[in-house]
Amino acid sequence: MMIGYLLLIFILAIFYFLLLRKYGALWDKIQDIEKNPLSRKPNTSVSILIPFRNESHALPRLIQSLNQLDINDISVEVVFINDHSSDSSCDLLSLCELAYSIHHLDEKQGKKSAIELGWEKSKGDILFQTDADCVLPQGWLQLMLDLFKDSAINFVSGPVVFMETKNFWQKLVTLDFMSLIAIGAAHISWNKPLMCNGANMAYRRSLIANADIHIGQASGDDVFLLQSAFRLHENSIQFCKNKQAVVETEGPKSLISFWNQRLRWASKNSDYDSRFNTFLMIGIWLFNFVILGSLLSFSKLGVLVAFFLLLIKTISELNFYSKYEHFMGVKNGYGLILLGQLFHILYMAILPPLSQVVNYKWKARVIK
Repeated sequence: MMIGYLLLIFILAIFYFLLLRKYGALWDKIQDIEKNPLSRKPNTSVSILIPFRNESHALPRLIQSLNQLDINDISVEVVFINDHSSDSSCDLLSLCELAYSIHHLDEKQGKKSAIELGWEKSKGDILFQTDADCVLPQGWLQLMLDLFKDSAINFVSGPVVFMETKNFWQKLVTLDFMSLIAIGAAHISWNKPLMCNGANMAYRRSLIANADIHIGQASGDDVFLLQSAFRLHENSIQFCKNKQAVVETEGPKSLISFWNQRLRWASKNSDYDSRFNTFLMIGIWLFNFVILGSLLSFSKLGVLVAFFLLLIKTISELNFYSKYEHFMGVKNGYGLILLGQLFHILYMAILPPLSQVVNYKWKARVIK
């Protein structure tokens, strides 16, 4: 029994160290995208889909960034889809200077239903998606669209960061989110796509004909579209690695909002197509669970094992962080990684299994 336990510890330590080293190498492998205003066909058209629900506090800054987009010769339409808002969100849309339309969900509700309605009402050849609480960089359209000059590319995932953070909690959550963006980019580079973020992505209209976004689930439109693109063509996905393409979004303001956000994200874990990625996620969960379980055993061996795995975890994450810190623009990340280990282990060990059985709250709705 003891030998089996120690063997498991040894395997988990090697697994985690090598996986994060692999992620770092894959991030380095991604080619930096340069802004290159190549000539395009005059009929190039883009639709920007923006679902929203009660976002009157955030829409003015989103619309301001839409008005400042560098569109050049691109034909652009903005399609707003209202998911039963009860505030003044719809009234604010008149501030948008681009060609735009507003559509309202009737009987259906939720982001995925809003996206499906956006697909139906939009006309663009390339569909961009973002969220109502985002701020878009000026060169966003040009940089993302340039990648579609390769006819083999069907889906482009873009970088996302949380808006300016002030206190320790917000900085810790921001760093954790940045690591997820970097891991998602690494998996795309690996040709084993795992995740992306719906605040910054684009895809060809032809993709939606065979897209399965699991309409019965509240979350995962971004990931399931990513999987659909991969099923269509294994080399059809690219990550837009350029600082000028980084979309800013609101981060969770409290522990409760963070908990609900991560429950929502993790709730789709059982629906991933790739067994390989499922194995990796189980391995990462088991690594953190064993640290927590060993520590809570309060035995000398358990505490020693926990500190050994914690040392491996910290070294691995510091090395991975060093790869993307400059691109993400995060400051004092090394200290945050050290100080935030207990929090990270707790939520990584507890949240994944709970996400499959407990409800969460999103947009003032309780989701089962």
